[in-house]
Amino acid sequence: MTPCRSDAYSNVNCAARPVVSLIERTSPSAVTIQWRDSTSCFYGAQIWRVAGAKVSGVCVLTGQWIRRGDRIYHPWRSNPEPVNAHAMILESALELMAPLQPTTAP
Repeated sequence: MTPCRSDAYSNVNCAARPVVSLIERTSPSAVTIQWRDSTSCFYGAQIWRVAGAKVSGVCVLTGQWIRRGDRIYHPWRSNPEPVNAHAMILESALELMAPLQPTTAP
């Protein structure tokens, strides 16, 4: 097992990085992500929700450090738990990929 698996993608120097693509922004607090990791799993359309980080870690999209309390996206919790359940993406990193569009009043 690689260090990536044992520490939930928190090793910045890990060579086995997943390929993460934003499919769509489904709401102001949810996105659909495609997750490809040749060493563990593939999710073609996985729902991720925004929240405050419960633990410190590393953004799988940018490699930036995430501190507890930072705004992040994480995989929707389900049963069974997804292989990448502890992965995190900084909210600011997704905002750069697909800015949230303001809603207009009628």
